[in-house]
Amino acid sequence: MATYKTKESIKERTQSFFSKFSGFARAAFVLVLAFLVLGLATIGTAQSPGRAFYAEDGAKVVFYLNYQNSKKLDKVYINVGTMYTEVGATEQLNFRRASTSNLSEPQWSTTYLGNVKVGNIYSSDGSAANSSNYNWVELFDLGEYEGNANPLSTTYKLIEITFPCNMLVNEVVFLDEDGNVIPAYVTHGDLEGVVSNWEAFRGVFYQNEHYAEGQEAPRGYLDVSSLVDAQDSLRTGSTVYANFTQDEMYTLMQIDHILLGNFNANGVFTGNTDVGPLSVLLPLLGVLIFGKSPFGLRVVPALFAAALVAAAYFLGKKLFKSDGYGFLTAALAALGGTAIVVGRLGLSYSALAFFAVCAFLFMYKFFEDGIDGAYPVKSAAGSVLASGIFFALAFAADPKSVWLLLPLLFMFVWGVVRRSRAHREEMRAVRKEMSDKNAHEPSEEVMLANIEECEKRERTLTAVYGYENRTVWLFFALAFVVATAMFAVLAALPFNFTYVKMYEADPSSPSMGIFALIAQALGDAFSVGNVTQFSAANASSPFGWLIGYKGATLFSASSDAVYSALNVQANIGMTLTALVGLIFMASYAVLYFATGGAKGAYASEHAPRALLLFAVLGLVVLASMLAYAFAGQVSAVNGLTFQVFYFLFIPLLFYTCGLNDGSEKKKVFGIRMNVTAKVLAAVCAVYALLFLLSVPSYFNIPVAPLAADICFGWTSLVSNGFFR
Repeated sequence: MATYKTKESIKERTQSFFSKFSGFARAAFVLVLAFLVLGLATIGTAQSPGRAFYAEDGAKVVFYLNYQNSKKLDKVYINVGTMYTEVGATEQLNFRRASTSNLSEPQWSTTYLGNVKVGNIYSSDGSAANSSNYNWVELFDLGEYEGNANPLSTTYKLIEITFPCNMLVNEVVFLDEDGNVIPAYVTHGDLEGVVSNWEAFRGVFYQNEHYAEGQEAPRGYLDVSSLVDAQDSLRTGSTVYANFTQDEMYTLMQIDHILLGNFNANGVFTGNTDVGPLSVLLPLLGVLIFGKSPFGLRVVPALFAAALVAAAYFLGKKLFKSDGYGFLTAALAALGGTAIVVGRLGLSYSALAFFAVCAFLFMYKFFEDGIDGAYPVKSAAGSVLASGIFFALAFAADPKSVWLLLPLLFMFVWGVVRRSRAHREEMRAVRKEMSDKNAHEPSEEVMLANIEECEKRERTLTAVYGYENRTVWLFFALAFVVATAMFAVLAALPFNFTYVKMYEADPSSPSMGIFALIAQALGDAFSVGNVTQFSAANASSPFGWLIGYKGATLFSASSDAVYSALNVQANIGMTLTALVGLIFMASYAVLYFATGGAKGAYASEHAPRALLLFAVLGLVVLASMLAYAFAGQVSAVNGLTFQVFYFLFIPLLFYTCGLNDGSEKKKVFGIRMNVTAKVLAAVCAVYALLFLLSVPSYFNIPVAPLAADICFGWTSLVSNGFFR
């Protein structure tokens, strides 16, 4: 009799799939998914200001306002992009207005309007608005002009803007007293169907329509209509959901340089020179898809931040051979304070940390497991080659990550030495087997046959070992040398014109070759020179990260009544626990070797592995600290890679204690736990509480100043003037 297998439902197949994984593995999956969803939901609006218009120094653009329902002009907003002037410089936009009563010679006046100052990234003299680039800046609120309500008459339909320096302008928006956008036009042809005498405006808009004559800017950047092509993109608000941080503006400027191509504007070219070229190309992917919006710039770093949490899980699982410790490592990375902030911004530190963790993870795999003799090429590719590829990506993202070679080279050489020792042991075992056979063999013929068999096996072992060894070294050279150089050059090629503008003395007549420019750019990344209004206040040192004594402020819209800022501050509980773990393991190592090592008082079955993990983690923490030790004005923002590895001392501490914990397991809330597990649960509860208290600081949620002091102000041991 035929039997039929019932088709499983989607729910049953899903349950069957997840049943293969442990509870901690499933918890890690939920954590990564929640981290990703939370990040994407809070990185910012997807409203983009559209195309940019290149305005030369002194250029004038006229707008015709088509008022609706007899409403009056109330507010004017502008979204300025790159400004080709010094960072911190203050520039002055000039606004004039006129009526349409005399189109042959409009009577221009600055009454009610006039001059407005904007700062390039920030205003060093404090006379203009900070964070002007790529954010919407309110230029005028006419309803509050000298206490009079809406003084501008609707007869003033012509507004003229004079630009003070070479700049890219994304959009200009005019609002009426109800907050609605007033349709604006910049060419006389656009007025067809709007006004009956639209041809009469040809003279008024002549300069707008002939702006491109004699200029060499790329096509599209001379289209004055770009100033009004995204009128519904206005975003207001005083949080990072609607605004870019000053750190992000450097990346946006460099993205603009790439999009401009071979165009040389007079003035200062500013870009994100603190990192490698890949750190700009990654956010560029999001910008190409979603435009120059907060979501567009931040979506790729947010994806890498979630990937970093997943990589942390696999790293913890591999190091401590436990899904539970893997989940703990992922939770520390996700909720440690830096990833959840920096990973939601248009900064590629999350990608850099992900590449670094993966490089370490795959090299540790080779370090611990060696090469699978049955599949040597596949095994070496899945460890040494993969590690080198991720290192090459990390170097292209930030050349300062070259310091990661210290732990990677240490693990590689140790892995090669262990393989060499294992090969010699195999050879000795073969010889011993032959000697044992011949020890009691009376037949000389059989003895010779045993010797020949032994030599044959030795030749086979030597050939196999030689093949595997050559494969390992070949993959190491291909990944760590060839791929590193190749990725750095390929990532830098889109910046050719940008580097000419930034590093050539005379960009119109370049003298440096492409490789010289790339070398200059990569060398420039070894220092930190991107200046913001927070730079000096945030400045710390890698040793400062170790004890977490100062947080970094990336955005501030605080007032006397409201504290509203975005801060990067490592969870103080995790920071101190990791420091305890570091001191504990260092003391354990000293006592272990001082008392006789494997034969001393501190010897145990698990001591060698715990100390080996300490040595490897200590080296990678040192390397991630050295990456910024000589870079200058660094801050907690630069410490994400360091923090991920540094927090590994927490699971290492409890892993070591747990291996030596002989206490009786007792039930706590139905779970059998020894003393180590109870202490771990208690400190994790403290971590969670500190995280919840810091949520307003991590997500730029406005709160009362007193609430900020009570909740998270004390978590930074030193005030930076913006955060404590």
